[in-house]
Amino acid sequence: MNALLSTMNKRGRLFYNKDKRVACFSISIAVMSAATDFSPAGSHSEEELAPYRAICRSAVLSTILAAVGLPLVAMAVYSAVSRFGDAVPLGSVGSAFGLFALVLGIAGRSTIRRYPTEYTGGRLALSGLIGGLLLLVTGASVSAYTYVTEVPKDCIRVGFWDLQPDPDHPELPISPKAFELAGRKIFIKGYMHPGVASMGKVDHFILVNDFGTCCFGGQPKPTHMIAVDVPVGKERISFSRRSIKLAGTFALYMEPTESLGLRGVVYHLQADQIQ
Repeated sequence: MNALLSTMNKRGRLFYNKDKRVACFSISIAVMSAATDFSPAGSHSEEELAPYRAICRSAVLSTILAAVGLPLVAMAVYSAVSRFGDAVPLGSVGSAFGLFALVLGIAGRSTIRRYPTEYTGGRLALSGLIGGLLLLVTGASVSAYTYVTEVPKDCIRVGFWDLQPDPDHPELPISPKAFELAGRKIFIKGYMHPGVASMGKVDHFILVNDFGTCCFGGQPKPTHMIAVDVPVGKERISFSRRSIKLAGTFALYMEPTESLGLRGVVYHLQADQIQ
């Protein structure tokens, strides 16, 4: 009897009093039951943890950037197909948004995987990641393709920055490169000066280098404008605030002229192609 009680005392916390012959089991059933209810931290389902987790900011930003870049890339594709507007800046900016969306989407996915009990938003991060990748590839491809193919074979690509005075030659009021380009065919982009905004379709206008001058007018610097003439037989053009592309023969007038109320015009272009 004593051996049995001794064994029960070890396993069941039986306290046996030999004098009083009283056996008392003290088994903490409630505590044991509570202990068995605990589950490992990783065994909770995503639905159970969702109300207690924060949405990963990287995932949200990734989706937002992809949404902002989408219309830019869509317009770039439309511009490249229809040859309306300029797909190069649209595709470049859209692909930049795609790159940031891709990076933030990857960062968001990594953060959520590392701290699954603290952050949610895996689907947002995945959407931003995939969207950013598509925007990056599409936008960059459209921009690069347009840039390579937009210049006619017999023309030289020129920017207004090429026509600015050289600080190393302060004695020259115009760019030394302008002398090299005189009489040659060039390809250049710019905006129409609003001086012809109310004239309908025109065969003569001033091309300026920036959107601000296009919108608000004013007297540009002599090296910031080109007088454009559309030859007889070519389609005239109406005023537009969008960027336009021109190809034609460049001319340099050493004696500044006045055109459409603007003074100091030294650069001229006989346009063969306007887009």
